[in-house]
Amino acid sequence: MSFVFLSCSKTRADRPIITDSSLCDSVIVSYANDIVPILQNNCIGCHNSTFASGGNNWESYSEVSSKVDQIICAVNHNSDCFSMPRFADKLEDSLIQKFECWAVQGSLNN
Repeated sequence: MSFVFLSCSKTRADRPIITDSSLCDSVIVSYANDIVPILQNNCIGCHNSTFASGGNNWESYSEVSSKVDQIICAVNHNSDCFSMPRFADKLEDSLIQKFECWAVQGSLNN
């Protein structure tokens, strides 16, 4: 599995580019069924409405979708971003791929 990232900027024009588009063509990534569980298991403990670490609350679709590029940069442990989860190993590639495909598919609220 290979990915090429052009940038970790926050603009939608600079979305991560997946070199093998078939990785995302075979399944539609669902925010409710795929992304929310990843957030609940790995992010919500620190990024919630009570304790929004770094000013980020990942409990709402609008917050997550507006900063999906920042999240992808962070979970990839890119040197341009704060690595997340903080002080922990990088998430499994399959979980990161779900975020990347969700972003490429338009970060739908599905």
